[in-house]
Amino acid sequence: MNKVHGDVVRYMRIRSFWAFLIWVIAAIVASVAAYHFNWSDWVYWGALIWLSIFLVVNTLIRPRVYYQVTRYLLKEDYILVKKGFFKVSTRMVPIRRIQGVKLSTGPVSRKYNLAALEVKTASAGLMLPPLKTEDASRLKEEVIELVKEEHTDV
Repeated sequence: MNKVHGDVVRYMRIRSFWAFLIWVIAAIVASVAAYHFNWSDWVYWGALIWLSIFLVVNTLIRPRVYYQVTRYLLKEDYILVKKGFFKVSTRMVPIRRIQGVKLSTGPVSRKYNLAALEVKTASAGLMLPPLKTEDASRLKEEVIELVKEEHTDV
């Protein structure tokens, strides 16, 4: 099975940091409301504890664990994605069920030359881990070629 690229760790940390900034704004709003309405000091401590936990878990620990446990594989018959640490999930999509492939990038992912590849079926979709843009484009073309070659009665 293929590992994700090492840049995924930095990419996830940047995205998590932006989410952290949103939580900082929410904590500031809660602290101002607590001060204005004379609420308990627990609001300040709760906000500080939440921000600390969020920063440590989502910015430092989660990206590294994600990099260690996430794998993907493209075979002639199916695509397989394995994720998870405590709860390991393995999702498989048969090539004959694929109806579309979507490649997307955002500003942060473009900075690290990463792209998200989503394989769509009639009932659901399968999101592959962030891949290098060249690898994602190549994988997209391979999936499209495999889908074209597939002959089914369905």
